[in-house]
Amino acid sequence: MTEASTAEVGGTNEINSSNSGFSTELAPLLRASIAACAAGAAAIHLAMVPAHMSEWAAEGVAFVISGWIQLAIAALVLVRNRRWVLLTSIISSALFIGAYVVTRTVGAPFGPMQGVTEPRAFVDLACVGLEVALLALSALAMYRPRTTASWNQQAMVFASIIPVATLLFATTAVTSESASNHAHACPKGQITAPKPKLAAGSSAATTSTTLAADGHDDHAGMACVPENDNGYSLLGNGHHHPIVNNPLDPVTQAALDKQLAITREVALQYPTVASAVAAGYKKAGPYSPGLGSHYTKSTPAELNAKGVMDEEALRHPLSLLYFGNDPDSELVGFMYYSISAVEPTGFVGTNDVWHSHTDICLKSGPDGVDAPFGADLQATNEQCAQVGGFMLKQTQWMIHVWTVPGYDNLIGGTFQEENNKLACSDGTYYVLPPEEWADNPVNICRSKAPGDPSAKRVA
Repeated sequence: MTEASTAEVGGTNEINSSNSGFSTELAPLLRASIAACAAGAAAIHLAMVPAHMSEWAAEGVAFVISGWIQLAIAALVLVRNRRWVLLTSIISSALFIGAYVVTRTVGAPFGPMQGVTEPRAFVDLACVGLEVALLALSALAMYRPRTTASWNQQAMVFASIIPVATLLFATTAVTSESASNHAHACPKGQITAPKPKLAAGSSAATTSTTLAADGHDDHAGMACVPENDNGYSLLGNGHHHPIVNNPLDPVTQAALDKQLAITREVALQYPTVASAVAAGYKKAGPYSPGLGSHYTKSTPAELNAKGVMDEEALRHPLSLLYFGNDPDSELVGFMYYSISAVEPTGFVGTNDVWHSHTDICLKSGPDGVDAPFGADLQATNEQCAQVGGFMLKQTQWMIHVWTVPGYDNLIGGTFQEENNKLACSDGTYYVLPPEEWADNPVNICRSKAPGDPSAKRVA
């Protein structure tokens, strides 16, 4: 039998009985195709690590491991003619394909997405398609390592497109919209809701003062919220470390209680919007669910350059927060401010997480200052100029304090980001699309009025 005919014979005649390698080299096209499929699948896995890590760290780590396994296979198959490399490729690909099938048919057997069937997306299908091809090519290489070696030059030139096309396909998947907006199905007890749609012409959206919106969303995709949440968990406020509500030791708690008692004394001074205006506070933006209406005053006492919440600072909040903008709207909380160069020492204990805002369009008016595009929506200079505003690149430090009787005792603690007792008149926390905020300087609720969260909800 000739060498050429020997190369066409299947079975184990071509495979060395030892585990060190093959008696026959892999055909170059077969080797390159295996490497391209492995590298393409690895690129997709690694590109999707941040999205999965943010949902469940264990899953993010699994994606990292999967990507590195496939990168190792791609590299080793190009430089080493070893049986164990192909076996690893076959086994790992079968496991990855099996995991995909399970999560898309019956749901994961454990973790936060246990029993939840995942939706299919182009980036997922592209990855599993590459893994199917990788498994098939690796199995072919195990038993027919010289496949394609006898092809003529014209066929080889044409077939050489295959590895290149494979890598281009993987690149298309990684850069597709399904990758940039990739998200799991929501866990049980949660539903999907639209993230904010940026005002027309804006370049990007990050965290906004109030993120929930009722309109369609062509840019930011969907988010998971509790099923009976009514938009509350879509609210956000600036850039900050995670909000905490840690138990404090008795001595620390007593010291904090003294500070908070002073804020309740301040609440008696400014019970309504009318009293705040009489004291020199001016409106700063519309009523927003979760945050209320801000009335501000910025003398040196309110700016608190020291960043320490001594009695003088406690008696001079930068913002008084109200349940609306009518003269008789009642006080709900405070926002303290500091122009300290570093995060303020602030309140006693570890629970006072301070935040800041970036790229805010501000507009001055006879009643005060308005933020027509909200906070952190990064409106362009042109958009801001169109409404007669100016851009503020970075604010200083801020913190909300919820100690006003009737609006305190929150589950998230005194310093939580938003107040769940501040809703819209329909009982939800949904706001108008941000592009409509400039035309609604008094209230950005979808219902156009503040209200209690226990109010009757309307569709």
